[in-house]
Amino acid sequence: MQSKDKTLSRRTLVRAVATGVALTAGVTAATARGKRQQSAVAYQNHPHGHARCEICTSFLPPDQCRTVVGPVDRQAWCNIYAGP
Repeated sequence: MQSKDKTLSRRTLVRAVATGVALTAGVTAATARGKRQQSAVAYQNHPHGHARCEICTSFLPPDQCRTVVGPVDRQAWCNIYAGP
């Protein structure tokens, strides 16, 4: 009975490690490309005055950004906005 408990514990540990590795790989891939999470750049789904993603130098149509993990809305804005 004790070996069954150990097997279950190992299985749980392996699943937890695999999940952690997968999550870390996703974050690392975005970071390696130099992209930041939307929450880290105060991303908002509306413009900031006249400033908006679609006229930012980092915007890649139709909905991507060179510096922020996307998709991003054309009418959105973040604090690393770089105007034309």
